[in-house]
Amino acid sequence: MLAYEGKVLEIDLSKEKFRIDDLDKDLIENFIGGKGLAVKYLYENLKPKINPFDERNILIFATGPLTATSAPCSGRAVLVSKSPLTNTIFDSYCGGYFGFAMRRAGYFLIAIRGKASSPCYIYIENENIYIYDAKNIWKLNNFDVQDYLKKKHGKDVQIASIGIAGVNLVRYANVIHDKHRAFGRGGLGAIMGSKNLKAIVIRGSNKIEVVDKQRFRKVCEEAYKLLRMQTLRLQMYGTPNIVRILNEEKALPTRNFQKSYFEHADKVSGEELSKYKVGDYACFSCNIRCGKIFRIGNVTTYSLEYETVFSFGPNLEISDLKTIAIANNLCNDFGLDTISTGVTIACFIEACEKGIINYDIKFGEGEKVLKLIEDIAYRRGIGNDLAEGVKRFSEKYNIDFAMEIKGLELPGYDARGVYGYALAIATSNRGGCHLRAPIYIDELLNKTLDRFEKKNKAKEVIYKQNLNAALDSLILCKFTVRAFDEKIYAALFESATGISMSGERLLEIGSNIFLLERKFNEREGITKEFDYLPKRFLQEKNSSGYLADLEILNEYYKLRGLL
Repeated sequence: MLAYEGKVLEIDLSKEKFRIDDLDKDLIENFIGGKGLAVKYLYENLKPKINPFDERNILIFATGPLTATSAPCSGRAVLVSKSPLTNTIFDSYCGGYFGFAMRRAGYFLIAIRGKASSPCYIYIENENIYIYDAKNIWKLNNFDVQDYLKKKHGKDVQIASIGIAGVNLVRYANVIHDKHRAFGRGGLGAIMGSKNLKAIVIRGSNKIEVVDKQRFRKVCEEAYKLLRMQTLRLQMYGTPNIVRILNEEKALPTRNFQKSYFEHADKVSGEELSKYKVGDYACFSCNIRCGKIFRIGNVTTYSLEYETVFSFGPNLEISDLKTIAIANNLCNDFGLDTISTGVTIACFIEACEKGIINYDIKFGEGEKVLKLIEDIAYRRGIGNDLAEGVKRFSEKYNIDFAMEIKGLELPGYDARGVYGYALAIATSNRGGCHLRAPIYIDELLNKTLDRFEKKNKAKEVIYKQNLNAALDSLILCKFTVRAFDEKIYAALFESATGISMSGERLLEIGSNIFLLERKFNEREGITKEFDYLPKRFLQEKNSSGYLADLEILNEYYKLRGLL
């Protein structure tokens, strides 16, 4: 198959039927693939105001024209649906080999509708589609489910599954691939659970050919060189390499964002973790190899990312790496989002310490946190309230220090005195997310932008939102944005597909995709008033002595044409 060729697979679980259609080439020209295709499909096919758990909601897996080629970091897939946590349109990404297998099976997009009458899983091998009974594995967690399915279908299949958190409709349940990789955030694992869908198993044998092989090889070689030079710390330490940097910048959220400096940050840093590294691994077509395997005492954990370290470490005032590693394993097995789980627990602990809720727990009590993780997954006791996410939890208990935007729990960067980042998370279409316009890289890590400067930040955020919407449609890893600009992405696309593409046109398409997401949200009632920052950012100073504000929001709206 040529890079721009592929099919759309629609599966109706209620009717136990499927159909396969060719994808029109003009959709690739105007929406690229991945996120772009999935957003357009959901916008056109999902009626407004439908409850995310309604069987009419649609779950969409998508790949892009670079997937399963030799383009750098091109093994990713995107999962799109209406989120049960935020009620926004929601896009979630996963590396590994699921996207590779899906594209090799021939599909740009797989749309799953309806609800099975009983627990099931889907098996896909090229154009052969089967729906199998899953009652015997329905209440198993991800590690056992994936072992079972690989034993049944072969070690070379790729699997995306849900654990007990998805079965119990925890609103921030993840879909897990390869045991330790996640389609994270937003609760799309709960959408799978609501459809009685336990897993998708996929194998493909088609080869993906690029149109201009000579040019594509040349662009890839240049891209790989740039990537190696710009990701040295990632290669060495993985994503926890930024713990010390953020702490020095007074931007490491601590104690439910009450502070932005953790006294024991060195104990949970990438440098400290490297002492326990026993191996590393990579996604398809990647030379970064940011995935690390750690053995801490008798605990082995994979994919212990920065966000997990922040969420179960500084933000809960826990400095014991073994406890954090166990929390990571529990979340991956149960299928819980590590950011949302940790941030929700942090809000709960603060409420307990302030006497709002009567429960015996304090910051730093790791064993009690581990028990809460299990209670959330099984919706036991207070875990049932916490399973609703920090926004619904805080509203029930009249708490005003929930760290969320549009219902999505915040990631591990303090926005006070980081004005581009503050604007980026406030205007993110999926809620409090650092990855829709990762300007924090320039403000906090590379320091190519002054974090305290507001001038031109709105313009820069819009540029990054547009670039990342295009990147997520191609679909390549986020780490490539540290080394590539729109010209390199356009050259990769053009040489792979033969479709004319300039950097300017790529950004234009990215803007169209971003605004279509916003249009989806607006018809759901999620308008400008949802572009807010948590009360804590606006009323309390952080360790560096700064507040966050949205002074540049109107400038952003003006430049976006939203006034």
